Amino acid sequence: MPKKFSFTSALDHDVERVHATLTNEEFWKNRIAASPTGDAELEVRVSGPGTISLTMADSMGTSGLPSVVRGVLPGPLVIERADEWGPLDGGIAHGVLTGGARGLPITVSARSELRAGDTGGTVVEVHGEATVKVPLVGGKIEGLIVQLVESMVRNDSREIDTWLADS
Repeated sequence: MPKKFSFTSALDHDVERVHATLTNEEFWKNRIAASPTGDAELEVRVSGPGTISLTMADSMGTSGLPSVVRGVLPGPLVIERADEWGPLDGGIAHGVLTGGARGLPITVSARSELRAGDTGGTVVEVHGEATVKVPLVGGKIEGLIVQLVESMVRNDSREIDTWLADS
């Protein structure tokens, strides 16, 4: 059964600057270049002003994973992710996040909303679900996947804050 998730990430910068960063090809190239594995992959498509579609894949060390995950993993864990962001319209932009892992029947599907925060800054709300189709242990792995997705979104927020602070 899919595990639903919902979380919010806050950034200290205004929504226009955050959206411009999220839809900036150079931001994503810089982000993937900083991968500690050195073998990350990135494909970016900018389809118009303020829109972007990107796919990325990166391997992750398995030593820190629970034994239940290592037991069903046929090799290195390669996380795949696809993001799409639409234009900023009326101070709001919508995004789609999908993902999975090579070698495991994992799917992640989420919708995102980027908007101005009530007290300034920017808020990203993410709502979705993770599904792992592995008999007996899928539910345990789904919880881990949700944690990884939340960590990934929070890392994106930190990287955006750093990018904007440096520019």
